[in-house]
Amino acid sequence: MKRVVSILLMVVIMAMCVSVSAQSDVKVTLDGNEINFPDVKPFIDQLDRVLVPIRFVSEALGAFVDWENETRTALIKQDNDEIRYTVYQPMAYLNGEMMVMDTYGILKDCRTMVPIRFISELLGCTVVWDEKTSTVVITSPKDAVAFPKPEISVNYPESVSDKRLLWIDIDNYRDFQRSGDYEFKVEFINPVQFNTYEQDEGAINGWQKYSRCNFVSASNSYKTIYSITRAFYTSRDDMKTYKPKDGDEITFRLTVRNKVTKETKEYIFTEALKLPYEV
Repeated sequence: MKRVVSILLMVVIMAMCVSVSAQSDVKVTLDGNEINFPDVKPFIDQLDRVLVPIRFVSEALGAFVDWENETRTALIKQDNDEIRYTVYQPMAYLNGEMMVMDTYGILKDCRTMVPIRFISELLGCTVVWDEKTSTVVITSPKDAVAFPKPEISVNYPESVSDKRLLWIDIDNYRDFQRSGDYEFKVEFINPVQFNTYEQDEGAINGWQKYSRCNFVSASNSYKTIYSITRAFYTSRDDMKTYKPKDGDEITFRLTVRNKVTKETKEYIFTEALKLPYEV
């Protein structure tokens, strides 16, 4: 029985190593210099994503690449980051945290091919697709700074099934990961009602009041640092007198703190509230 399983496994592996037909007139540049792929060339897969040989692009980015043959897993190491990716899987692991991809890597002519945007961005690079020249343009990350400036986005639901009113993301959380250990706190200056909420905790505990103004960490899998639902946007008492409206001005203070040095910096953000769905 073991012999049969081994034979079947070898057949599967051989099948995965055969050539696949796809668009292969794709170029890749890193900081203006074209990356040379001596055998298997980059190509666009059926999901319209560019796949490249993992070893050549990772080493061009200054990363070390290893291969675990038994598990068909590539290991990429750069500075303090470690990426693990098993071919034909729709996810990779960055420093142990799962990151979901919108395509998957394959074996092509016995080369491990991975989505270049996904891997490059995990390594802190900026990636742009030049449609006219069919070129993937990669820009190396800037040198880590002692205290990065936060880049935030206020997001709103695209579907009524999404029960959130809004949520705030740290878009450049990787800059903070590369330069230290940081945490973030959001406090609304206007409307102050967003800072607290009440939620029914069941027959025993009943309604409980909570503060949203707490320090939290952003991670590879979760960069949201503040979130409000439409049902519990504030306390029950405040709901009687305050109801958010589309176009209302919102202002909040973002506090960033280095968990090691305790250094803190504050930033003020203002924008118009967007309410695509009724509160």
